Amino acid sequence: MKKTLWLLTIILTFGLVISACANPEDGGDSSVDGDEASEEDGVVTLDLWNRYPELRAPFDRLIEGFEEEHPDIKINKQDLPLESHEAQFQTALSDNSLPDLFTTAADLQELVEVDAVKDLDEVFTDEVRGEFVEGTWWENGTTLDGTAYVFPFVSPKSGAMVMYYNLDVLEQYGLSEDDIPQTWEEFIEVGNTIYEESGESIYPLAWNNEAWSNDSLVNMMGTAISPNTPWRFDYTEGQPSISTEGKVESAEYLKQLQQENIMDPTSTEVSTIDAEANFAAGNNAFWFSGNWTGTQLYNDHGFENWGVAELPTKDGEPYYYPAARQADGLQVSNNTEHWEEVKVFLEYALDNLHEELYVKSGTGVPAKKDVGGEPPYDQYNDIVALMEELAIPVPKPAQDNLNTVEFERSYNDSLGFAGIGDPVVGYLAGAVDDIEAEIEELDEQAQGTFETTLEEYPDVSSDDYKFPNWEPFTPYTLDDYEELD
Repeated sequence: MKKTLWLLTIILTFGLVISACANPEDGGDSSVDGDEASEEDGVVTLDLWNRYPELRAPFDRLIEGFEEEHPDIKINKQDLPLESHEAQFQTALSDNSLPDLFTTAADLQELVEVDAVKDLDEVFTDEVRGEFVEGTWWENGTTLDGTAYVFPFVSPKSGAMVMYYNLDVLEQYGLSEDDIPQTWEEFIEVGNTIYEESGESIYPLAWNNEAWSNDSLVNMMGTAISPNTPWRFDYTEGQPSISTEGKVESAEYLKQLQQENIMDPTSTEVSTIDAEANFAAGNNAFWFSGNWTGTQLYNDHGFENWGVAELPTKDGEPYYYPAARQADGLQVSNNTEHWEEVKVFLEYALDNLHEELYVKSGTGVPAKKDVGGEPPYDQYNDIVALMEELAIPVPKPAQDNLNTVEFERSYNDSLGFAGIGDPVVGYLAGAVDDIEAEIEELDEQAQGTFETTLEEYPDVSSDDYKFPNWEPFTPYTLDDYEELD
């Protein structure tokens, strides 16, 4: 009999979307080891590690408010360096010196297996869990076997790529928001207008050479053509799906934009950070990115005259992003000596964290429902509305079989590639001639690795990846899982 829990498989990675949206400048407060929480003059100090650069200042404000309300508890926050946070976390994990609190940085199942993280059910009762967005609680993300181990930060309905447009550039060349393109053809037409009217000085699209960004865009655009593959699995066939018509055509469309002077020719040489800066400076009219970009445009670049819309697709058909692909949040060391004080902080955070860290900063979509606060820029609510529309829950095999968590970890470790981002970057740079053949080769590799890995896991089968009652673009809910029992 299949389980009827709200589960979802994901391997927590270090900085895929987060690294892309973060300010690379390091910073932070004084550093101490996790086992040095102290009690002096009746004051308990809790150590907290934060690996998210964009949350440094918001965390400071949250902690300041907490310490004013609870003067007997101090929070010693250390902001981990962007380039070395993973190594620092793994070292602390191996020598049993994790701080009292730390932001998510590793696969949850692995942490539970080594008894490194504390069960948070005492804080996250059924009533409290109901205060969060549907889909927030999922296996190997925020829960394991139904037990909560993560204080969720971000809504599962986050992470979809959208199109940002520079109103200064559009208005300069006689265009308005009424001219925002919805199809690939319209995007080229608008792009040609900008390029020609600017005397060939403005390339319409800012783009970049980072594999994760190219992979994300091609996968999302591709769902408008091949909706059965929301990312890298086809849940109707129950097998990996690296090569689809949608992905190939989307990659070829990027090449067309490059060849027709719609894409900035420097795109194969610059990072996402540089491309975003070019867009904000008025060197480009459009930029494809995620929900984190709004706050960066506002805070990092001081740019306010922009808007946001869905990505253009081949024929204007809808596209989507699989909700809850990553769990961002706060965890507690199982070795903390100050659980009662940690609980006080977590309970304060339940009332204040999401407003301070996400709404007031405009950084993202909070996991908690009905969060108050005034966002710093007007377009914040437009971004939230797009995430609600575009991030859609899809089937996850771990809902019915927890063994797929370990299976997928082994499968991904054996696969040898993370996605199709590198081939797409190579295609744009001229190093790959036939992108379709390149992607098909990866698809064959994925199929073979999948079958080989299945042989090593007798408790997992391809049937665990088949969901006959799933319809693309329709949120897959707990009731749909129960229907399969």
